[in-house]
Amino acid sequence: MGNSHSHSHTPQYTDDPQITRARIAELADVTRPTVTLWERRSPDFPAPRKAGGTAYFRQSDVLRWLEGRRVPLHLRRPGEGDEATYGHRARASLAPAETEVRQLVLEAAEFPDRPPTPAEQSAGGSANRHLVHELMGPLADQARGPGSMVNYLHLLLGLHFLRTASGARWTEVRARAAAIDAAGGSGSELLEHIGREVDAEVKRLGMLPHFTDSLTDLIPRNVGVIAEIMRLVAKLDGNAFELIIEEYEAHGRLRSREFFTPKGVVHLMAGLAGLAGFADGPDGQAPRTAYDPYVRGGECLVEAFAFTEGLRRQHPDREPLKVFGQTTVSAAGLLASLNLALHGVRAGVRLERREPWAGGPETAGRADLVLTNPPFNMNNSAGEARRTGEWPYGPPPLDNDNFAYVQHVLTALREGGRAAMVMPTKAGNSDSAAETAIRKAMVKAGVVECVIALPARLFSGTAVPVSVWLLRHPGEPCEQVLFLDARRLGTRKGPRSVLEEAAVRALLDTYRSHAASRQSREPDRAPHSAGVDQGSVPSAALVSREALLDDAVCSLNPADHVPLAGSDGDHRPAEQAGPRPEATEARAWDEVASLRARSAEADEHAAALRGRARPEEEGSGADWRTADLAALCEIKAGPSFSQLGKKDRSPAGDVPVVFPRHLRGGRITDTGEERISWQLARRLAHFTLEPGDILCVRAGKTAPPAIVRADQAGWLPSANLTRLRVRKDAGVDPAYLLAWLSRPDVLAWVEERSAATAASSISTGTLGRLDVRLPPLPEQRRTAELLAGLEEQALAHRELAAAVTRARDLLVERVMNPTPISP
Repeated sequence: MGNSHSHSHTPQYTDDPQITRARIAELADVTRPTVTLWERRSPDFPAPRKAGGTAYFRQSDVLRWLEGRRVPLHLRRPGEGDEATYGHRARASLAPAETEVRQLVLEAAEFPDRPPTPAEQSAGGSANRHLVHELMGPLADQARGPGSMVNYLHLLLGLHFLRTASGARWTEVRARAAAIDAAGGSGSELLEHIGREVDAEVKRLGMLPHFTDSLTDLIPRNVGVIAEIMRLVAKLDGNAFELIIEEYEAHGRLRSREFFTPKGVVHLMAGLAGLAGFADGPDGQAPRTAYDPYVRGGECLVEAFAFTEGLRRQHPDREPLKVFGQTTVSAAGLLASLNLALHGVRAGVRLERREPWAGGPETAGRADLVLTNPPFNMNNSAGEARRTGEWPYGPPPLDNDNFAYVQHVLTALREGGRAAMVMPTKAGNSDSAAETAIRKAMVKAGVVECVIALPARLFSGTAVPVSVWLLRHPGEPCEQVLFLDARRLGTRKGPRSVLEEAAVRALLDTYRSHAASRQSREPDRAPHSAGVDQGSVPSAALVSREALLDDAVCSLNPADHVPLAGSDGDHRPAEQAGPRPEATEARAWDEVASLRARSAEADEHAAALRGRARPEEEGSGADWRTADLAALCEIKAGPSFSQLGKKDRSPAGDVPVVFPRHLRGGRITDTGEERISWQLARRLAHFTLEPGDILCVRAGKTAPPAIVRADQAGWLPSANLTRLRVRKDAGVDPAYLLAWLSRPDVLAWVEERSAATAASSISTGTLGRLDVRLPPLPEQRRTAELLAGLEEQALAHRELAAAVTRARDLLVERVMNPTPISP
């Protein structure tokens, strides 16, 4: 086919990015299979360059080739004539963007590197929020391609860190952006350079240097997209880290292991632990070391450092606080490193593949201060206690780590030290025999000082009620436990509640008042907090160890001890304190009201997501494509029984192994005692799981698949499972693919082909022939978000129905059994 346009007249663009087959299809306005067909049948089609398993093409080469390919009559757009080529079409879509790209690169390179003026600082809050909202909008999709939002988050925070902490490296990155653009380089090349600069700086500070690896998962549309991000980041002030995290939480579907601790909660924890152990100590002593066994974004360690710096101002000769922490999630380690560095904290954040209590004596007795928000689960821990490990207060259940973290925290304390940790409120009065025994042992040892019930909906990733537990070293036991009820002190802001500074101050004042009365043995007096309505002062109860130990479950739930608001007196004498059965029904209806509000929020969220879905008139399917699963994913069966057998697994192992029974509701549940050694896991490294992998049942009863979360990286599948790993250039969102594979008709297809074999299993080759229907990538992501919102809506209504049933049963018991219950 002839070419009516000479190459000598082809405009030369200053930005010549590397593009994928999916981008070629988008520019030419054809389907992805059409591009593959061109590549196979046309010897002169541009040759790709491989990087990280992905094929890239120079945009200029592709444009030249497209200019020689005319658009067939039946595929022409309105206004396209007989001489129209796919090259014309591609250039028309690029034309307005090319000038903008060049301008963005220049602006990013020339933006002044200076601190904001006072006027800019005064307007910084709203300006920062607007900039962060823009950075987390459509620009995110243009920058990340098939990469995850966590990878993109690393890019934003890495750039913000460079500009704030290292002016020289920021200047060098800006200059390199202009140089890469002038040389016709790609956005991926610039990202690699940014990653190396961030790694070099955090490594200099003694922290985890893995940003380059994270940023290589991003495939930006062109270098101009990264330049625009740099331009916006350059306008942020030094307080933007928390805003970026907040915006990420708003976009992400976070679970207990992934969400970050709200600022008010961290401030409360640091204040409690500091007041208890140090602020009122002799000569204003300050803690020397702080520890977080489950680092999230580094917020707990940052707050501990800020608290002790306040004490050091009174004693400048004191050494700065040394902070250390660990995590099993590499993404959290990177975020924590940046956050600590931005606040001028030199910290040792260690990435571990095993839980902190499996790490031996490295942390035992090292910390003056422990602040942590560990991942908790809400299983009813009916399982047997663990047979392995050293547990000073009793072995925790196999299926629940709540009290494993509690005991690790207590073991880490130095004599005189204090710990404040977030715990699910249910852990305070669970029916588990193992947990009840642990609570009694802790109360008997005098290590529980205070428990505070927090307002609902403080966390973005869970609606589970939570409390703060203040613990102390057993060397100085306390005779009473203070319970505070702060459930009504939250301030509603959108779908979440916030623990404002006034509420934190009221809680700390109440704690200080009771602590002083215990030391002086004077009667408790309700505290007065400046700026706080006295109706908002938390209710409190001081309960003796003897009263707690007399309780069958040894409840550490404030709701079982603190009187309801409006009852006579907010402070019950210790000898009269204990669970109040008559308040159970009222609490049950409180739970119904809270879940009704949560259900309404879930309804609104789902309705908003449905409104953003593509209208029916646009959903003709013309831009959809069909592909074999094998073309979209690397399909790999799990290790054979000879490679990983029953004899290799035990509760004492290091690496969890996933079986079909662990796939529930699209998620992978805790694997309990199914673990293997590090040595065996290394030999089976080619089977390991990565975030976004999908596990399908290969042998046995067909069941819906599940997706791998970030904290499950490094786990292994069993022989009965097949691992699907989306190819980087496939243009597939893993969450969308999970939803497609979970459809009843797809599961029936798999079951039919499994039933055709004697042992009911499906081979990787057969599974690879499954057809998958795919809309464009942005629509896949919208669909996945919509389905997740609907699942959240369904879960909220199931929990509401269960709560109404519980409250109904209590009401029936009261109205049909009027005999008063003796206190």
